[in-house]
Amino acid sequence: MNLAPDLKRHTELDARLRDAMRADSRITHALAYGSFTQGTADRFSDLEYWLYLEPDVEFDVHRWLEKLTPVLHSVVNEFGAFNAILPGLLRMELHAVPNTSLGELESWGNEYLFPEQMLAKDVDGRLAATLQMLTAKPPPQPEAQATLDRLLNWLAFGLNVLARGERIRAHGLLWWIQSGLLTLTAVESGHTAYLLNPARLAERRLDTETLRRYAAITGGVNDLEEAYAAAVGWTLELAAGLNLTMNATLAAELRQWAGRSGQP
Repeated sequence: MNLAPDLKRHTELDARLRDAMRADSRITHALAYGSFTQGTADRFSDLEYWLYLEPDVEFDVHRWLEKLTPVLHSVVNEFGAFNAILPGLLRMELHAVPNTSLGELESWGNEYLFPEQMLAKDVDGRLAATLQMLTAKPPPQPEAQATLDRLLNWLAFGLNVLARGERIRAHGLLWWIQSGLLTLTAVESGHTAYLLNPARLAERRLDTETLRRYAAITGGVNDLEEAYAAAVGWTLELAAGLNLTMNATLAAELRQWAGRSGQP
């Protein structure tokens, strides 16, 4: 694994955490994940872990972590995961769950999995076996039609709230539209390495024209008509280019809306 030269702090903390995991009898299995295990991390990257515990044991994640490093802030995020902010704005995510949940790993995709770098503790070999099984799974397949279908739904939603005058809400909905378009353009270009997170390293993976088109759909609250019109045009173009199914009446209505906003 080739780590960036400025990852000394990450590397030292990761080693300290792994030692603590191995020494804690409450933890039966543990793994790291994310960019640090993939060789793509830099000094801005998070550290991320799953800890699998003996059932019914008491385990305070914050107290466990603050014995190993200063913790400036911690919170359970919107998805139920413990997040901590360490000095230097280093973010950490720790999932601590009973080891009866270990089987749920089998539903993971195999995008950028490196078992040797991920495995931190495994008392009975089950975690190693599961990670090896995941690497044998086929890679995630581009679901271009399903992506288009969801994208059209978000477009209609955003256009309606924009027409109502809810500009801030319409601006927020652009995130879903941008994500769908990034996925479709990745499929069209063949750059499908990060299908599960199409924005990941996009500046390094996508060509200049694609990045220009993406910028055109990111406008501020005063540029929403132009941003949505650009998104409509790009959606219709990608749907045709990928030979995806789209209702003709809906396509005509979207094209008409974009035309009223001054876009071709």
